[in-house]
Amino acid sequence: MYITISPQKLGDQYATSVADFVDYLEKENTDRLPEQRELFFNQTSDHISSKEVIREIDSNTAKLKTTEPRYYSLTINPSQRELHHIQNDPDKLKSYTREVMKDYAASFNRNFNGKPIQVSDIKYYAKIEYTRTFKNTDKEVRENAIYSNRIAKLENDLRKLSRGEIKGSDLDIQKEINRLQKEAPHKVNGQLIEAGIGKPGAQTHIHLIVSRKDQTNSISLSPGSKYRASEVIFQGKHTKRGFDRDSFFQKAESRFDKQFQFQRNYVEKYSSRKLLINAPKQYYSAILKLPTSERKLAMTLMKSAQSVIPAIPNTKLRFAVKQVQKALELGMRSGSIGY
Repeated sequence: MYITISPQKLGDQYATSVADFVDYLEKENTDRLPEQRELFFNQTSDHISSKEVIREIDSNTAKLKTTEPRYYSLTINPSQRELHHIQNDPDKLKSYTREVMKDYAASFNRNFNGKPIQVSDIKYYAKIEYTRTFKNTDKEVRENAIYSNRIAKLENDLRKLSRGEIKGSDLDIQKEINRLQKEAPHKVNGQLIEAGIGKPGAQTHIHLIVSRKDQTNSISLSPGSKYRASEVIFQGKHTKRGFDRDSFFQKAESRFDKQFQFQRNYVEKYSSRKLLINAPKQYYSAILKLPTSERKLAMTLMKSAQSVIPAIPNTKLRFAVKQVQKALELGMRSGSIGY
C-alpha cells in the first residue's frame, strides 16, 4: 500500500479552484455513457457529481491566504497483490477508503469544540480510477528513450524518403527500426513502452480531494504541517498542533491487513521500506532471516515490475543497497534457496 499526500499547485502557485483537478479526474469518463460513469463518493454518499465537488471545495476556503493550499490531494495506491487479494472489488476499495479517512482524521493533533478531530469534520471527495499510463519520469520510459528517439528520427526519414526529400533505402531504414524495437529493454505486449502507454495488470487506485478547511469552514486542517503531534503556548493557552504522517501511513497499512485478512510480506511493509532507506544492510539481513517461502516471495516482489522498493536519492546509499542485494542473492543461491 502506497499513499501520497500533496497540496495541489499550478506551477509555482496554489490553485484557486479545484476545477482543473476535477476535470483531470474525469478523464476516464470521457467516452462513457452517463450511466457508466464513475462518480465521486465521500463518507456518506456514493453518487456525487463533479459539479458538486467543485462547488463544495471552492466555497470552503474562509480566511485562507493566497499562499496557502485550498485543498490537498491524497492518492491511495494498492499493489497488484493487494488488488488481487480483494479481487479488484471497487466496493471493498470504497469501504477501505472510508476507514482510512477515519485514521486520517485521528492523525491530526487537534481539538475542535473540545473533541479530537473526527472523520465527520473532514470535507473530502474520492474517486476510483482503473487505469494508469507510463509517464516520462518512469524508469521504463527513461531507459527506452534512446531507442524511442532514434526510432522517431528514422520514421521521420521514411516520410522524407517517400516525399523525395532525401535519398536512401526504405528497406534498410525499416530494418533498423525493427532492430531498435527488438532491442529496447521495456515493452508491453510487444509494444515499446513510451509515455502515454497504458500500464499492464490491475492499476486500480483512489484519488481524494480533501478540503483544507473543516466541514464548518471554521478551522484549518493541514496534513502538510511541518509539526508532528505536539503542544505549544498560543495566546496564553496550550494549543495542540500537527499531523502525524508516519502514524497515518502505518495505520492505513494495518487497516487493510485487518479488514481483508491480508498476509503482508516483509518487503511490502511500510516499516521495512523506511528501514531500507535508513539502514539497508539491516533491511537485507532481515530478509535472510525470513522463512524460505517468505524469502522467495520477497525476492520475487523486489524483482517485479511493481517494485516495493522506494526511490533512494543518495548515490552512495544506492550503491550500498546494490552491493548488499548482490550479496543477499549470492547467499540465497549458494544455500540452494532459489527464487
